[in-house]
Amino acid sequence: MTGDEAGDERTADAASDGDAAESRRAALRRIALGESGFERATVWSAVGFALSYVAFDATAAVGVESAATTGALAAVTAIGAVAFAATGGGAFPAILVAYGPFAGTLLRGLGPEPYVLPFVAGAPAAAAFTAPLALAGAVAVAVGAASAIVGFLVSRIAATR
Repeated sequence: MTGDEAGDERTADAASDGDAAESRRAALRRIALGESGFERATVWSAVGFALSYVAFDATAAVGVESAATTGALAAVTAIGAVAFAATGGGAFPAILVAYGPFAGTLLRGLGPEPYVLPFVAGAPAAAAFTAPLALAGAVAVAVGAASAIVGFLVSRIAATR
């Protein structure tokens, strides 16, 4: 083997290593960001926030207590985040999908009096909003990340069938 042939072989190996590294980076990007993007996640998060916030009124009207409503909303949110991740959503969009419903649920369960501005009639200040929303962020990160892993595995299993 001449020096030129050995150099060509090293260049080919380096190119294939570079291609493999790029492929791994692309796979990590797809897992983290998803294929369907943040647009769908943002819409579903906003809809989830509104529906979960109002769900307490609807369930109270039929006699369901607040704790049962909170549990049901948490379960539906987790299942929705898994389904979102399994259909091409990534880890970060799944976290965003989970944040809206958790924010509505925790804001309603732990926050100030519903449908009343906190600055009226001596109600608590903005801190009454920040604690439930921060807790919702922490829960959404945990549930969204776990949902992304489960959703990714479900999509891989479905793809092999």
